[in-house]
Amino acid sequence: MKKIKLYDYQQRMLEDIINVLISAATSTFYNENGKKEKVGSSVMVQMPTGTGKTYVMAAVVKWFLDNHDTGEVWIVAHRRELVEQMQQTLDRFCLDYGEKEMELKAKVRIRVLSIQWLNRHIDELEGAECTPGLIVVDEAHHAIATSYQDLFERNRKALKLGMTATPCRMNKKSFSKLFEILLKSPCTNDFILRGYLAPYDYVVIGKYSNDQLTVNQLKSRGSDGDYAIKEMDEKLNIPQTIQRLYDSVKKYADGKKGIVYAIDIVHAQAIATCYNALGLKSVALDSKTPAKKRKEMVEAFRRSEIDCLVNVNLFDEGFDCPDVEFIQMARPTLSLAKYLQMVGRGLRINHENKDKVCMIIDNVGNYRKFGLPDKPRNWEGMFAGLRAGKGIIPTYVKKMQNIIAVNDEMITVKKANTARKKMTARQLNEYLKNVEPFQQDGRWGLRVKDDIIVKPIYTYISNFRGDYAECRIGIQRCLYGLLDRRGNIILPPEYKDIYRWNEHTVEVKGNDGYSRTIEL
Repeated sequence: MKKIKLYDYQQRMLEDIINVLISAATSTFYNENGKKEKVGSSVMVQMPTGTGKTYVMAAVVKWFLDNHDTGEVWIVAHRRELVEQMQQTLDRFCLDYGEKEMELKAKVRIRVLSIQWLNRHIDELEGAECTPGLIVVDEAHHAIATSYQDLFERNRKALKLGMTATPCRMNKKSFSKLFEILLKSPCTNDFILRGYLAPYDYVVIGKYSNDQLTVNQLKSRGSDGDYAIKEMDEKLNIPQTIQRLYDSVKKYADGKKGIVYAIDIVHAQAIATCYNALGLKSVALDSKTPAKKRKEMVEAFRRSEIDCLVNVNLFDEGFDCPDVEFIQMARPTLSLAKYLQMVGRGLRINHENKDKVCMIIDNVGNYRKFGLPDKPRNWEGMFAGLRAGKGIIPTYVKKMQNIIAVNDEMITVKKANTARKKMTARQLNEYLKNVEPFQQDGRWGLRVKDDIIVKPIYTYISNFRGDYAECRIGIQRCLYGLLDRRGNIILPPEYKDIYRWNEHTVEVKGNDGYSRTIEL
């Protein structure tokens, strides 16, 4: 096996994962012989797109093989493309795995499987005495599906590890029945400040633009709770809108190469046809595009023979290409996971282009539902099923039904600070000591001098006491919470009052009128 070199944050995450997996699980079950046994420990890991989840996964696999003489490792993904990428990762670290899923009788320690194949052949695997000691789920926000639950139920003694950038579901379903604990990495902004993710510029259509007003009028929803494909295609796959897509790429990303996210393959083909006619070399790809052709097109993109990869649900998960210089969203979404997966494809650092700044072009107003990509998220609440991973449509939208479009100019909502030097962990901690609240247009945010850490969205933020500051939302009905110096939400603003006993203990008063203490 090849030694797996990890960054400091990856090494810390690896150690935390191992500590959870080797700890005794609290749940028990009775086996087929009526004997009581412990359920294998399970953990879900959240790391932003582009920060090396697969490296951490490979290191966990190596740890398991080094410390367990029996039991296979099953790495499970929900798409064939992700299976192939996992195999490439294992090849990189010289970790041997079964060459083909059908090799049931092969004496291997690692199997990389699609969940669809596994569902069809699980009985055959068990018959061949292929027993997992560790199950790794890639893109684990899909693990709510019944197929994964059945897999976990049939292998209760196995250790379980789920890897994802977005531990959330639109329907607010909890992951806690599958995974005992959520381990979070630092927030996206930390990775940008330390140089592990690329900085970005962000432009979005105006509030009163034609395309924003069109998105506001989308009423139909699909079975997943997101905008219905048919209605999106009918209203957004029109020549005028596609021309505006091209105009925005030409204005904000001229000379760059990037990924465009389309509604469906018809929309993708229309965009690619328009871009090609206007001199922007583009191809349309979706899951039905033959694997060989997809690979050829991606390689041509890497060689700069293609400017734009216009795709449909193909590059929002698992696509690793640091050459991406711009992201264009031509499809709206209500899914936080989809939004962060899309924009995250552009934030991978490029070691051959140290000055990379990704341009994010939001032609459908996703920003107004989700905020910026590096906005702090309450992952614990979403993991526990207390929060939905769903975009919030602004309340003013309901009052805009008869509004006439003013213009189609785009608005810059974030400009990367390229003058700022990359920081070590120690430098970042020193930098964050200077975070302070500021007020703008009646709202409060956080900043360090001219660098905005949290945009002014709160009705009030107190001065920091130690590492925490109180935040408040609402005017007549005020609710209080806590922020840390990175802008992370430590306690969501949902309490009637907060009393600070000391730096690490608070007493909160809930809507039920009862008070309780919380250790920070």
